[in-house]
Amino acid sequence: MQTKRIVIFAVCLALLTAGCSGAAPVFKTPEDAITHYFQGLTQGDFQKIAQACAIDEMSEKFKFDLYTERIGYLIPIQSQSPTEYPLYIEINKTQLSSQIFTRVRIFAQSLLSHEDVASGKTIKIDAERTAAFIKDVDPKRLSGLELKKISLPNAELMNNVKYQENAAKQARIYGAAEFTERVALFSFEGNYYYLGFTLLRYGENWKISSPTSVIAQTSAMGNPTQTTVEEFEKIINSD
Repeated sequence: MQTKRIVIFAVCLALLTAGCSGAAPVFKTPEDAITHYFQGLTQGDFQKIAQACAIDEMSEKFKFDLYTERIGYLIPIQSQSPTEYPLYIEINKTQLSSQIFTRVRIFAQSLLSHEDVASGKTIKIDAERTAAFIKDVDPKRLSGLELKKISLPNAELMNNVKYQENAAKQARIYGAAEFTERVALFSFEGNYYYLGFTLLRYGENWKISSPTSVIAQTSAMGNPTQTTVEEFEKIINSD
């Protein structure tokens, strides 16, 4: 009888494991990764957002020596740690997860709240405004967000030899084959916004390293910039 129960338990466990273990998506283009990221936002799906991001890859393949050689500094509170040690790899993952999802939180709350979340400044708040904030930032409201367009922030600049050299160096720091940037136009509750992205390619798989873009001059905090379709076209077509 005991043997029978063990067999039944083993079968159930195998079925449960099979149901939970889906193949990780592969993003053939930067646009695929960004689209998946936005799907995660609109669906309130933490896992989908994480799948689009290079948290594991950047943590495991980080080249500490190339990083310090490039910037010339060690910033203990900010720098990732050498990946020669398993403990530091796991700490890197936690650090990068915190950086990315803090920006996700700022993105969501700056869109949803009437408070000045995007400034990063301390907000003095009373009980009434606290209650309003809690109600306003319900992430289910992001289901109305609609991705419109994904573009190079500045094609001419990104095709420049100097940019390409710097991009290659940045990719090598994180053990990636390629580095690039994009800017995404989306609509939400009657307004248009854009958000920048930096991405890395590992093999055939593009992943987001940060929901920010230096070339697009988007906020380092991750909050979106309000715009119009016309203004966005000028930005991506500027010389």
